[in-house]
Amino acid sequence: MAHPRISITTISSWNWTIEQDIAWFKQEGIAAMGVPTTKFGEDREAAVAALASSGLTFTALSAGTGGGMVESEEAALAELAGTIDMAQRIGAPSLYFLTGPTPPRMSTDDAIAALIRCLPGVNAYAHDSGVRLAIEHNSISSRAIGFVHTVAGVAEIARVADVDICLELQNCWYEPDLPRLFRENVDRFCVVQVSDFLIDEPLRNNRRVPGDGSMPLEWMIGHVLDAGYEGFFEIEVLGPAIEKEGYESAMRRSVEWLAERLVNWGV
Repeated sequence: MAHPRISITTISSWNWTIEQDIAWFKQEGIAAMGVPTTKFGEDREAAVAALASSGLTFTALSAGTGGGMVESEEAALAELAGTIDMAQRIGAPSLYFLTGPTPPRMSTDDAIAALIRCLPGVNAYAHDSGVRLAIEHNSISSRAIGFVHTVAGVAEIARVADVDICLELQNCWYEPDLPRLFRENVDRFCVVQVSDFLIDEPLRNNRRVPGDGSMPLEWMIGHVLDAGYEGFFEIEVLGPAIEKEGYESAMRRSVEWLAERLVNWGV
């Protein structure tokens, strides 16, 4: 069995089917899986049924959004209600989402204010379904799918809107004052996602196995733990290096790197 606090999101096996994912997780003894709805394909019902009957633990379901999150409460609910229902069906405690794009020429300040205004209805729906909503802060290189790019920014929204945070280390390692931000917001972290990045490589969708890049990952994870985080560390690797190495090898090496450090820290 893998370390009990390690999960992998199946973005890391991008071209595998849900069935392949489930089979590999069971083969490797990895009990926890993060699931992006982008992998469901056309038959979402079959994908949800396969996951629900798999016997695996699900850290969270993740969803991209098409822009309705800053239009109105009704549009935001329409955007996420079906995905919340799927999270409930597979037993995922959280649904985290990217905010989607902003209308042309809208400032980030206005977008954040609009998002906060639009969240009460969908947040209430999620609460009634036993699912916690969370926001992921995405890379500036993927502005087309989200407009919140820092821990400081997503924490501001989370506090006001009463939602949680998907902490993506890849998208904040260059942000200042991280130990303080971790301490002040750890109670909102639904999952912490782990990967590496090699400086001077293209930023967009280009990650490395932990330990293969330039990020101060051990320092970051150490501060997350010092802040009191008790949840899953979720591996999320993708990009040319991962495709070249192969999913099995890249995910297995990621698990080994992370497990070694968690065990050494007595976690």
